[in-house]
Amino acid sequence: MAGLWQDTWSRPATPASIVQRAPERPQRADPHRDAFGRTLPPELAFLAQQGLTPEAVSRVFAAIGGGAATLHALLAEGVVREESYYRALARHLGCEYYSGEPWIADGVDVIRALQSGVAPLDGSGAGPRAVIAPRPESVARLIELTRLGRLDPASYAVVSPQAFASLLRSRQGQSILMEALGRLPARFAAKDGLSLGQIAASTLIAAAAVGIGTADIHATLTVGSMALWIVFLASIAFRSVAAVADNATSSPPPLSDEECPVYTIVAPLYREAEIVEDFVAALDALDYPKTRLDIKLVVEERDHETLDRLVRLRLPARYEIIVAPPGAPSTKPRALNIAALTVHGEYVVVFDAEDVPAPDQLRLAASRFAADARLDCLQARLTIRNAEDSWLSKLFAIEYAVLFDLVNPGLCALELPVALGGTSNHFRTRSLFDAGRWDEWNVAEDADLGVRLARLGYVVESLDSDTQEEAPVEFWNWFWQRMRWQKGWMQTCIVHSREPMRLIEDLGPLRALSATVLVFGSVLSALFWPFFALDMLWRIFNAPSGESLAWREAADVFVYLLAIAGVWAIVIPAVAAARPRRLRLTAAAIAQMPVYYLLISAAA
Repeated sequence: MAGLWQDTWSRPATPASIVQRAPERPQRADPHRDAFGRTLPPELAFLAQQGLTPEAVSRVFAAIGGGAATLHALLAEGVVREESYYRALARHLGCEYYSGEPWIADGVDVIRALQSGVAPLDGSGAGPRAVIAPRPESVARLIELTRLGRLDPASYAVVSPQAFASLLRSRQGQSILMEALGRLPARFAAKDGLSLGQIAASTLIAAAAVGIGTADIHATLTVGSMALWIVFLASIAFRSVAAVADNATSSPPPLSDEECPVYTIVAPLYREAEIVEDFVAALDALDYPKTRLDIKLVVEERDHETLDRLVRLRLPARYEIIVAPPGAPSTKPRALNIAALTVHGEYVVVFDAEDVPAPDQLRLAASRFAADARLDCLQARLTIRNAEDSWLSKLFAIEYAVLFDLVNPGLCALELPVALGGTSNHFRTRSLFDAGRWDEWNVAEDADLGVRLARLGYVVESLDSDTQEEAPVEFWNWFWQRMRWQKGWMQTCIVHSREPMRLIEDLGPLRALSATVLVFGSVLSALFWPFFALDMLWRIFNAPSGESLAWREAADVFVYLLAIAGVWAIVIPAVAAARPRRLRLTAAAIAQMPVYYLLISAAA
């Protein structure tokens, strides 16, 4: 049956430059009945006039329910193609099918138009005065109003919701960008960089270091080393406590199909033409009602290859291809914010193109949200499926296993701030919007949003579900990715250190310390641990002497203990995390860890 419907509704479309007027007028005939005498709803009944038998319609009608949910299911499942259905609807109503002419009127409220599916047209000349893109639940009402003569078919044109949104974005790109971007308060935005206070403080610290260093370089190095030691020690302590924390999560009963709310999936795609078909297959494999999925695939206007591949896939109506208008900055969070303008779901999740989420992940997340009204965000576990491809991918996989299996769940269990991963973040939509969505100028938007959610009092927990990803195998791909991440972490440091007292006020002393160590510790560790290692080697091969013998010996012992603790905090969690993931943590892999972290420092 699906084949019949797809074949019937896959005729070539008319060129976009032509506006069609269908010859038919609304029919006042009785609704069609199926083979069993049941009345079909008006949004399906007219399809029999378009070449489909009532028996074919009724079989789908009987299988998936009635009313607007039926039409929505037909479109969402891809049984009927959206473009074909709305062209048939225009013929039934006797109105034009809108293909871009005349233009949508200047000054239209773009967001209101996207939400309502209605926009005025340029009033010059004859023809329709408005374009209507009715959602499935509104089609029956439109048919009825036209049948009763309350709407004149000559006064409006019909278009599919996806085509309507695409036309609005292409014609009103700047209005879209004004609504989508720049919504964060200045204190949380990375765009302006260092504040005047941060510049002044940095200048004073640098001047003091130069002044003291000129008088006594040894004292300057000692003070600087002690400051770094304290940061490293705090970072080791928090990571170790988080790694051993009881991170068990609740497991409420999974929601039934009828209980599942609409769930929005947002996936920014850039130069992903080769893998986008696999990604669509992974989304289609999700164990979630197709009629409750709202999938946004965001493509940059200049990325012609990915866009062409998506168009050729002829995706069902649950997918929406969003072409992001050109502009600065060209970042992932910018694409996310553009897509956020039209989310329909009660919950939102972010995926990347190489992701393969567990089939039950959305249902598990929806069940957790439904069971706990306090919950605002869930972070699923990210795992690496190509760990054996190279030594880089293996250490990348171990690093992810430690972070997403031990550290982040532990931080959540301890109710401490969490730097979210770049994908598989599930949000309650209302909470995400209230928190300001993503910062389009921060290339580590995930880490920044995690800290911001904590500062604003939102609850973040871990989700006991995996999303498989691919680690970079080639060195330069890995290196440029790390450079981007380190830049984003530095941006996050700048944003959340602008008002230190307000950070403490937002989080409380302990959670503020945790956030500071989490963000600043990661940046400082990447930048300075090679110097710490060199300092330790110098101490080993240069025996203390003279009047400062006691101080030097005490400092040496502290440095050695700190180094041992650092190795312990890296190796032991790696062993603990690798075993459940069946990652082979060999002696060679452990020996390669210093090289791996040295490369991270080079990227920083």
